[in-house]
Amino acid sequence: MSSERSRNPFVLVLLVVGLLAALSLLPAGLTLGGTALRPVRLLADVLRKQPAAAVAATATDLPPPNGPAAPVDTTAAMVAPPDSSELAAHAQAPAVPNLGGLDSFLAALRRTKADGSKVRIAYFGDSMIEGDLITGDLRNSLQQAFGGTGVGYVPIGSVAADFRGTVHETNSGNWLSYDLVSPKLPGQYPLGLSGHVFVAGARPADSTGAAGGQWVSYRAGGPWAPLRRFEQARLFYGPGPATDVVRVTANNRTVPHELPGTAAANELTLTPSPAARQMRFDFDVRAPRPVYGVSFESPGGVTLDNFSFRGNSGMSLTRIPFKELAAFGKLQAYDLIILHYGVNVASARNLSYGWYERAMTRVVDRLQRACPAASILIVGMSDKSSRIDGEFVTDLSVPRLLKAQRRLAERNHAAFWNLFEAMGGENSMVSWVEESPALANRDYTHVNSRGARKIARLLFDYLMAEYAHPGAPAPAPTVPAAAPDSPAPKPAPAADTAAAVMR
Repeated sequence: MSSERSRNPFVLVLLVVGLLAALSLLPAGLTLGGTALRPVRLLADVLRKQPAAAVAATATDLPPPNGPAAPVDTTAAMVAPPDSSELAAHAQAPAVPNLGGLDSFLAALRRTKADGSKVRIAYFGDSMIEGDLITGDLRNSLQQAFGGTGVGYVPIGSVAADFRGTVHETNSGNWLSYDLVSPKLPGQYPLGLSGHVFVAGARPADSTGAAGGQWVSYRAGGPWAPLRRFEQARLFYGPGPATDVVRVTANNRTVPHELPGTAAANELTLTPSPAARQMRFDFDVRAPRPVYGVSFESPGGVTLDNFSFRGNSGMSLTRIPFKELAAFGKLQAYDLIILHYGVNVASARNLSYGWYERAMTRVVDRLQRACPAASILIVGMSDKSSRIDGEFVTDLSVPRLLKAQRRLAERNHAAFWNLFEAMGGENSMVSWVEESPALANRDYTHVNSRGARKIARLLFDYLMAEYAHPGAPAPAPTVPAAAPDSPAPKPAPAADTAAAVMR
């Protein structure tokens, strides 16, 4: 073979590489004859590390790391995923400013600072807060600043029980249960505030054991001192015979307690003396009876309840009957309700989020009527990345969803906090993934424990910045008008309570 022939392939390769390099220098969004030219990114795959899974799927196709996402509204306008020319024409996501509306909550913080009174927060979210991510650190910061102990509300059972570090829960495993994604919800066992209901005295269809004999045990834990003892426990349960009994074991002593109350939600308040490390509840009921969970707290200071539900978009909260929602609202008397959703809704295929805004308006309306004294805070969508031409960039859905979430807050007199902007804005998720150590997972959607800790600090700083402004006194709570598709406002059902000191 001549030397001339051996050089021909090498020269050809050099010419092709040179041509590609030249094309890569062309401005993005260039068109030829009305046809958009696809940008050439010669070194895209070597300039940024990519997870192996991303080669076969975009970030929008990947499920949350803790399980599959729930199906989202299929009425949304759908389009093909964006190509690189659309991304090139996409300017930086416009600023979506925060929105005030925390007066009632801030007034409650000032009261507890002055006299040690109670402040209660409900934090609803999806897998972003599962296992007490974000909420654990936020709770600790608030309890350090304003007092209070305890992890707050814990359901009878949870998919996060094995990895939640702030409380340890085990149960008998023979509970009949329903939740927000159960295909059929029986009317006699309505869902509680967490989106779950557990039935004492009933046998699950797939169980071979006898009915009854259900128990649940909680052990205090966590890295923070306020969580290491159970100072006060409040058991929540539905209506049933007053002769039903729960045997409560704490400090190696077992004491039986009757379960009176015929309200939609009832509570039994227990005060172990001394404060207990572990508590067990054994149920002895005459007929199937709804049981919801236990709240571990203190008489004063801050209590923050984590209501996480994997794969939830937020819209399914309307499956909680308003009667139960109002009953829990009366028992809990929340000062702040936080709604943190978005990762299970955001998709570049959605042209708009008007459908989501309308659905979540009903959620907010029902919460406002059930808890009229509470401020409501909408946490805006975090950054989320999609892989385009070998490079991860902010998904086009993020600014669209952020705008819808802010409109939701503005039209319902709620507060709004832009988490996307707090994280760093455009392409911040890429930075969080590539940080050393990393702050987010390689699905470019979910943060890890370090990222959750940072978000908690950012949220706490935002709340304290609002708290630092004196502001006007909070107006007297009013009941908002009902949405057209919501039931008419009704007085909250009376909630029966019982209290006992365990010595």
